[in-house]
Amino acid sequence: MSLTCVQKRSPSHPTRKSSPAIASWAHALLVGMLPALLVGGCNRSTHRPPAAPLAKAVLQPQRAPIPLPRLGDVTIAQRTHGPSWSVELAIDELERTQGLMYRNALGTHKGMLFFMPSMYPWTFYMRNTLIPLDMIFIDEDWKVVGVVANVPPLTEKLRGVKAPSRYVLELDAHEAQRNGIVQGTQLVFSRSAVIR
Repeated sequence: MSLTCVQKRSPSHPTRKSSPAIASWAHALLVGMLPALLVGGCNRSTHRPPAAPLAKAVLQPQRAPIPLPRLGDVTIAQRTHGPSWSVELAIDELERTQGLMYRNALGTHKGMLFFMPSMYPWTFYMRNTLIPLDMIFIDEDWKVVGVVANVPPLTEKLRGVKAPSRYVLELDAHEAQRNGIVQGTQLVFSRSAVIR
């Protein structure tokens, strides 16, 4: 229990002399009221209603939709019976930043194609990415400039190739090797949806 409300008389105030009858009456009054003062009088309410909880959108980072809404197809040039991958298109910064994070599986002949803002030796990491991937770096002419194969999930190590690229194709791990995708392989991209 705290007595923080009891104020002490300042020494600068003169002390008044009072008669013994008034003093004993005041003493009785003070003794009778002291419990009420201690219980209720000093209790200056500092109770504030609890703050409204923050909306989930404020607490969580903004995310792109899963799967991404724009699609395309990637094939290997001059292969009539070769594989084709249906790819989600990561075009804006939010989509590129999120990439394939939070996915439990990619799916057969599925992938993600990143449209980078310029030709540059881009690097990627696997933060919050739950599946191993192949990263295929592609120049403006859709020629493969390098492959980083079988990248383990949930790692922060930056991975890339020394050559500049304009596009990066992410596929399930080992897809590049299974399909003979190496530096110099010519790829073909076709849009399945409008790219803004």
